[in-house]
Amino acid sequence: MKLVLIRHAQSEPDDSVSDEFWPLSEAGMAQADALTQTIAARKIDKIYSSPYTRAVDTVRPLARSRGIDICLQPDLRERKLSDGPIDDWIDVIERSWANPDLKLPGCESARECQERIFSCVERIMLSDSSGTIAACSHGNAIALFINRIEPSFGFEDWRAMQNPHVFEFIRADGTWSVNN
Repeated sequence: MKLVLIRHAQSEPDDSVSDEFWPLSEAGMAQADALTQTIAARKIDKIYSSPYTRAVDTVRPLARSRGIDICLQPDLRERKLSDGPIDDWIDVIERSWANPDLKLPGCESARECQERIFSCVERIMLSDSSGTIAACSHGNAIALFINRIEPSFGFEDWRAMQNPHVFEFIRADGTWSVNN
């Protein structure tokens, strides 16, 4: 089984609305269209996405080009880092890589997010046990998923991720491996 895990295209953050409703930027819309060509050679049997607007809009052109519906999966959402905007959000993320149980009040720790997204992807793969699954999620959640499979993947690797970014994994005999 293969998983094509996609970090959403460039978004347009807007502190006046919840981050789940942030749209893609103009560049992000072009990136979403180009994503269809980037993964044109990959066979995709099913597409899942975080329900966040920027994730759904990233895979919408791909789904349309393949004639596949997008299955929304709430557990592919981004990690809840804070209840509102924080100036030092990168510092909070860096500290949470050093201490995966660190979390701001009412929010989600790195460990909690990692378990959520890993369990979600496992459920998806077990329910669709043949073919290739594409799933669109968010940078922090994806980085934590990768870290669960490859513990050397850390904060600096997260910082180096692009929008969008495509990772490919193989799951065989219950074991995950990175296929990039």
